[in-house]
Amino acid sequence: MRWSVRLAIALGMLAGAFFAVTWSWTFTRLGRLDYRAAIVAKLASVAPGGSTVDAAARAGANAWTASLLAEYATPANVSFEDRRIPTSDGAQVPIRIYRPTPAEPGAPLPFYLDLHGGGWWMGNGFPFHGAMMDFAARTQAIVVSVDYRLAPEHPFPIPFDDCHSALRWIAREGASLGGDPARIAIGGSSAGGNLAAALAIRARDEGGPAVAFQLLVVPATDLSGTRDWHSFDEAGEGYVLTAAGIEEMIDAYVPDPRARMHPYVSPLLEGDLSGLPPALVVTALFDPLRDQGEAYARRLEDAGVPVELQREPGALHGFLGSPARARRIQELTAEAVRRALHP
Repeated sequence: MRWSVRLAIALGMLAGAFFAVTWSWTFTRLGRLDYRAAIVAKLASVAPGGSTVDAAARAGANAWTASLLAEYATPANVSFEDRRIPTSDGAQVPIRIYRPTPAEPGAPLPFYLDLHGGGWWMGNGFPFHGAMMDFAARTQAIVVSVDYRLAPEHPFPIPFDDCHSALRWIAREGASLGGDPARIAIGGSSAGGNLAAALAIRARDEGGPAVAFQLLVVPATDLSGTRDWHSFDEAGEGYVLTAAGIEEMIDAYVPDPRARMHPYVSPLLEGDLSGLPPALVVTALFDPLRDQGEAYARRLEDAGVPVELQREPGALHGFLGSPARARRIQELTAEAVRRALHP
């Protein structure tokens, strides 16, 4: 037998053994985990530990997360531009505006305010650009993504106030962008879901700007530390986002434990959720935040708010390592926003 044939056989056997071992990682006590997600989780679990919630680690964390995100084709009918807008404390924050070509020329488009995830300390610089281009095309809405200031340099309420300033800016300037500021949806993933839920409460409390819909994807809804969550016990270790990591992020974002009881930090603690906009809440099975996201959906439903809850069974927090699933969720969420904004 020629050496090249023997080498090919040996390499094939090694590849088969590697696949068999890594495939076994998809079987867990919670159920089946997506294959690539299982590899991501295993690699993350053996990576060196240590605190990473600081400004020095931000660029590296952004790059690592971006490498795990689903890719999207660039739609030809969406343009974008960068601006800076004033905040309530006199600062300026960057926003990126994604503008699709209207199906009816000259027709004003609604708005979707995107609040990015990243544990309140990363996700800056618009790393979700491709997804936002795709989202604008699918929703036929002007998407405004706000690059809010981040912890630990800028703890609560600064990031939240920046998001509120962006919402007020859309309501004030939306018509000049060729949009309809009477139709605004808000949403975000993880920390962004937390900010969106809190922003919907604040908009209701202050009598506007009116919000037509809220999209909450794997949201953190209770930062108070006053409740035990079963999903923290089930998925708080070994699935990339850990219970200990969540605590670090909360410490950076809300250093004062008393402030964590405020509904603008922990929306689940708001006593009255009536009068909030309809919502879609998406959770993931292998996510420590799963149960508090679903608890918030149930509270909204109990308060008479129209809500849809979607749990993804094979996914990590943020659908990391599950690009096909992430694209399917993108389609589902975009369709929900489109229906809400184009009744």
